[in-house]
Amino acid sequence: MEVLHAFIERGMGNDSGEIANLNYWAYWLGLDRVLRPDDSFMADRTPSWDAGALLRSLADRLDPGLACVDLNVHSVWALIAARPGAVAAHPGLTADLRQRVERLLDGGAVSRQSRRELDAVQYGLRLSHP
Repeated sequence: MEVLHAFIERGMGNDSGEIANLNYWAYWLGLDRVLRPDDSFMADRTPSWDAGALLRSLADRLDPGLACVDLNVHSVWALIAARPGAVAAHPGLTADLRQRVERLLDGGAVSRQSRRELDAVQYGLRLSHP
């Protein structure tokens, strides 16, 4: 787990790393509309995926039973920071995301960094749908 936490903290600690992470998630989850012959797409700053669909897929992965829950939390946090409109455009998703965030915050399955990111997500959700 420490390797994953170090990667989240240092490997994605800048805009390029965050963009690569989100682009890869969209590709891996089948949400990228373009066939990719290599991994150069990860640096693309104008993605071809729908932010709402990616947020839905990542929200479904906010499960305390998953070993990589901290990576999933970080990815949700990064997506909302990069594309805040994705939350505002999907009220049903917002309600589900609120419940998932609260469950993770109430449990002890996430790191301190994930707790900070979940607090930020929760705050953003309150602002987008009071």
